[in-house]
Amino acid sequence: MRFLYIILLLGINTLYAQKHITGQVLDKDTKKPLQSVFVLNPETNDWAITDDNGSFELRMPASKDISISFKLLGKQEMTVTYKKENLNTKLTVYLQNRDLRLDEVVVTARKGKKFSEITIGKEVIEQVQAFSLNEVLEQLPGQAVTNFNLNEFKPIAFRTVKPSLVANAAFGNKSFGTAIVVDGIPISNNENMQSYSGNYGVPFSPNQLGFGDPSSSSGFNGYFSNANFGADLREIPADNIEKIEVVQGVPSAKYGDLTSGLIKIEQKAGKSPYRVYTSLRDGTTEYGFSKGFKASDKIGFINLSVNYLKSNAEPRVSYTEYERITTNLMWSWASKNKNIRNSFSVDYGFNNDNVNYEEEDTDDKIVKNKKKDLSVSNRFKWKFKDTSFFDNLDVNFNFRYSDQYTYESKFVNIGGSIVGTSTEEGVYTGTYTLPSYTSVKAVEGIPVSSFLSADLYKSFNTGDWSHSVLMGTSFRTSDNKGRGRLGSPETMISTFASTNGGSGQGFRPYNYGENIRAEYQYSLYAEDNITRNWENSILYINSGLRYDNQYGFSTLAPRINSYFQYDNFKIRGGFGITSKAPSLNQIYTGPRYYDAVLGDYRYPGYYNLGIVQTYIDYSDNKGLKPTKSMRSELGFDYKLPFGNLNFTGFYNKMYDGITNEGIPTTRAMANLDIQFNGTQTPTYQVTGYTPFYYLQNRLVNKMESKDKGVEFFMSFEKTPFKNVTFDIQGSYTETVNTDNRDFYEKIAGTTPRTEKFAILAPYSENYKSFRLGSNINYHLPKIGLVIAVRSEHFIIENNTYKSGNRLLGYIDENLNRFIIPEAERDTHPLLGVLVQNYPERDRSLQKVYHNFHLRVSKDFKNGFRFSFYANNFLDLKQTEDVIDNGIPTKRTKSDMVQLSFGTKIEYQF
Repeated sequence: MRFLYIILLLGINTLYAQKHITGQVLDKDTKKPLQSVFVLNPETNDWAITDDNGSFELRMPASKDISISFKLLGKQEMTVTYKKENLNTKLTVYLQNRDLRLDEVVVTARKGKKFSEITIGKEVIEQVQAFSLNEVLEQLPGQAVTNFNLNEFKPIAFRTVKPSLVANAAFGNKSFGTAIVVDGIPISNNENMQSYSGNYGVPFSPNQLGFGDPSSSSGFNGYFSNANFGADLREIPADNIEKIEVVQGVPSAKYGDLTSGLIKIEQKAGKSPYRVYTSLRDGTTEYGFSKGFKASDKIGFINLSVNYLKSNAEPRVSYTEYERITTNLMWSWASKNKNIRNSFSVDYGFNNDNVNYEEEDTDDKIVKNKKKDLSVSNRFKWKFKDTSFFDNLDVNFNFRYSDQYTYESKFVNIGGSIVGTSTEEGVYTGTYTLPSYTSVKAVEGIPVSSFLSADLYKSFNTGDWSHSVLMGTSFRTSDNKGRGRLGSPETMISTFASTNGGSGQGFRPYNYGENIRAEYQYSLYAEDNITRNWENSILYINSGLRYDNQYGFSTLAPRINSYFQYDNFKIRGGFGITSKAPSLNQIYTGPRYYDAVLGDYRYPGYYNLGIVQTYIDYSDNKGLKPTKSMRSELGFDYKLPFGNLNFTGFYNKMYDGITNEGIPTTRAMANLDIQFNGTQTPTYQVTGYTPFYYLQNRLVNKMESKDKGVEFFMSFEKTPFKNVTFDIQGSYTETVNTDNRDFYEKIAGTTPRTEKFAILAPYSENYKSFRLGSNINYHLPKIGLVIAVRSEHFIIENNTYKSGNRLLGYIDENLNRFIIPEAERDTHPLLGVLVQNYPERDRSLQKVYHNFHLRVSKDFKNGFRFSFYANNFLDLKQTEDVIDNGIPTKRTKSDMVQLSFGTKIEYQF
């Protein structure tokens, strides 16, 4: 209340002292006024739209220099510094057409002007010639260009060492915590439940979720379902993106439901010419169309874009295909006096993965993963009058409806197998499958989500200090209305309870719509952007506080970013807490059915008797808490006569991460008395029960990960060579993943023992990575030509797993826990019967290797644009030393980017 009271007093004191900046925006070539230019003061969020004469008016929040940005579709965005001494002078701004004939074209990602955010403009996206968002983000420090493959989902996490396999709990948590916000609307994957069974193992293993088949003789190793992971970046085409801002450090208090990064995307809106394009690369083709036109002064602008892509992982055969269709219709409108702006959009798209092994394997395997998305969004901006208390109001709304269907069928010939069919616990006669049959399983998910946010802005002064205050709230819903896991036990490959302590599950249908409860998140947040100017220096502080209630769990998250700039030197730092709610797939596992075969009696021609005992765990993980992250960074920037140097050190700690934990459990396994009666079906009765010990898996908040390192940019804006620019970027990162769950191993063997489970200590995963990259760009504006070469240098890649003797204690037959004294652990008799062995491993990059990529773009005055690129255009083949059947040998590194070519042709008129 005190905070609001101060704002009220200060607002009243400045209410009638508001000053204004007036100006006009003109076309640089024709000198004609430009209407509908969006003018923005990023510090205060004050905005204006130019009228028919190109005129605008902005509030002047304080007697200080401010930066003003000017945006118009098809024109080069411009940022102008308005001097305080020019307050009574009309500002005139000239915008140029955005093409390769500009005097300066930025074709590489650049660090932002405030903190450590990274900005990727339209020309950078064009130069990368990306099919999807993931290829654009490969240009960032710590990331790397990878072999082109759209036949697997594409997650991302920042400021961490990515493991060689995506099936890593720490990386899965972090990718799930990477937020993507498109025009103020977050993309949610919380509702994705495309898994064939409940989470009984590692929650971030696509194969355990039921997709991908690395054991197939065809060599397919793709993963289709990104349940429990972050958004699939391949579903987001790059062509309709106007600008990307990546926040790897501490995000504004406005943004929630994230832990490891924020990607903000601006889409095209406004008048634009007809544009058609096609792209080709390896087995992938892409076609697109876009147009933006002004319907009338009253109706406003309408933008339409259509994108179609088809990708084949191996062009010589057609067993793996990915198909994507995305459409976007956006209506943008502004009121007559330009104080209200509204944007309404409808997005509809298809994403289809298909794998057909019929010509490759004897099991005639077919896999399909289909997704349809409908998204309706509205973005409303209202600029109040000067006599109002608040300056601006932003209201964003989104509703998303998806239809997901995953299907797998294959021929099975196992001679007839017993399956459990009961949905109640007990002993019963099971069912036999046919000797050979087609196994069919499917999942139907209908994720439904909504989002609503409202933000109020107010700017005022207190003496020499300027304040820009944001207060807001948001609300999210997550649900899934699908039929869920489909099929029948008789047409599934049987999985039985394992006697070694595992927890193989039998299949039963599970309806999402009937069993999933809608989950809710709501939040309140406030932040103040504080600025203090001196003669040659400036202090800027962004401090905020966010309250989240995620599925009933509350989190209070303070956040602060600040910098102090003196002349050409800037020092900056940030600290904050973020949180990410678990997915519905992690919370709602459904009943878990464990089927144990007690007897299998067959007399060919007379009878088949299979006796099964089923027991059920009702273990939805409704106690899962949000994953949290503590994020911090410290850096400096220095403007040199010939360029800019940016250096950032960071330390991030993820805690309460989600992982799986096995709980020692006992059940009563039935003892049977079988009565044989010649050729008649035997009869049986239960004579007693024997304890059966196994691990009952559940998901828990016990994963922890620490990331620390440095990253830097060095851009040379002036070089001895005309029209040549050069920049260097690099990152060094150390990642330590610790799974703090309890580890158990069921003690095997025929000798009766009172110890049933060994208690094992956690082990840590340690990763190190040091990568450098550079970009050399040659630009000839007179002919609209850009030639760019990007290099990548992999200096350190090190993976270490530390464990040693992990024996801590044991669980006895009564499930009591005993810890072995530390002095006795190395000689304890249990060591001789343990199966699990986790020796220390150290896998390091044997030598430095490099990669070079070429990009060429040419604009023609008749509206054509041609682009060509080649990854690893020098066709380098890095080798490494390995041991093959005991014989030292050399082989080509499997993760080395292969030589590949691509081209893009576009025409606008």
